[in-house]
Amino acid sequence: MAGFTLFQIDEQQQQLTHDLESRATLVGEGLKEAIEPVVARGSTTGIERMLRKFGRPYRGLAVYDKFAGLIAATPDLAANSPVSLPEVTEAITKAVVRQGFRLIDGQKTYVYATPFDRERPPVGALAVFLDASPLTVAQGDLWQANALRFGVLALVLSLVTVFIVRVSVTQPLTQIARWTRTLKTGKPAPPPAVPDARLFGSLALEVSGLATSLHRARVAAAREAALRLRGESDWTEERLKQYVSQLLGDRPLILVSNREPVSHVWQGRRITTQTPASGLVTAMEPVLRACGGVWVAHGSGDADLEVSDERGRLALPPDDPRYTLRRVWLGKEEEDGYYFGFANEGLWPLCHIVHTRPLFRPEDWKHYLGVNAKFAATVLEEIEGTEAPLVLIQDYHFALLPALVKAERSN
Repeated sequence: MAGFTLFQIDEQQQQLTHDLESRATLVGEGLKEAIEPVVARGSTTGIERMLRKFGRPYRGLAVYDKFAGLIAATPDLAANSPVSLPEVTEAITKAVVRQGFRLIDGQKTYVYATPFDRERPPVGALAVFLDASPLTVAQGDLWQANALRFGVLALVLSLVTVFIVRVSVTQPLTQIARWTRTLKTGKPAPPPAVPDARLFGSLALEVSGLATSLHRARVAAAREAALRLRGESDWTEERLKQYVSQLLGDRPLILVSNREPVSHVWQGRRITTQTPASGLVTAMEPVLRACGGVWVAHGSGDADLEVSDERGRLALPPDDPRYTLRRVWLGKEEEDGYYFGFANEGLWPLCHIVHTRPLFRPEDWKHYLGVNAKFAATVLEEIEGTEAPLVLIQDYHFALLPALVKAERSN
């Protein structure tokens, strides 16, 4: 706002200065032709008479001799006009027009000095004095007007900010507080919907996630109690979590598969998620949700890179993270050779004993070796610094992977 105001002031001052220069030039050059002969005759009375005739309260006139000494001036200037002015001196000595701003009797004044140059050297100069105080007044008015605009803008922005905070923070937190009070009474209630977290709503989203976890734990506890009363032994998420925890202790669970549990793809200009139709995903995704861990898989979605971090990691599910998806990036030739070639055309018919002759090509084997080595490096990176991790490797796509990992981590 200050920069815009300074720009406006500069532009307006240039315009007003140009206006003063045009007026002074018109008066000075027009009057010089009439006064110059009188100055040449040395008639001070004639000069004073002409200055009184053409002078105005807002426009002073003065005539100087060839030594830049004051000869005569209009009555309003006679008492306050400087005896000598730099503009007048330079106009006479250089025989050129000079102009500028001077403070005369405490008032900002525009001075225009033009030499009487009919003879060489000039016999004197005519000075025109114009009131330049409107420049200062205009500058003050601009500052005042822009200050008012800034105040209105600040008020509007404050009101908009208050509205956004109320909508995106205050209201969601109020709903969550009301929901938690309901849960305290023992009445089951679904968590409230949380608006887009991008506008100051991340705190509300985190609180909602915590409340959702508490709600899920309460529901699980109630279900466990009901199962015990009925003497049933159905698997629940909490039972699975406790069972795996007893088996593994603090050992992390690492799942490796070619298929990822969720892929991200572009649909027009929007990224959407797709859950593949896979028995592996159906069976293992609930286990990872319940027990946590890392799922290492091929990042096959055309938008997977956009939603993953620099290491190819992504917390899932996004609204309530339970485990980490670690994506491995493969080129088209790698995928064609390792997956569609060696694994699907060679190992799959061999492992399933189908009436299709397996096809093994040297270039496919080369890609199969390379991809298994790439996945091994990723797994080793994920289990670095952990004691006795449990690595579950799925299917014939990674027949070489166990030996590659064991060679580096025997435990």
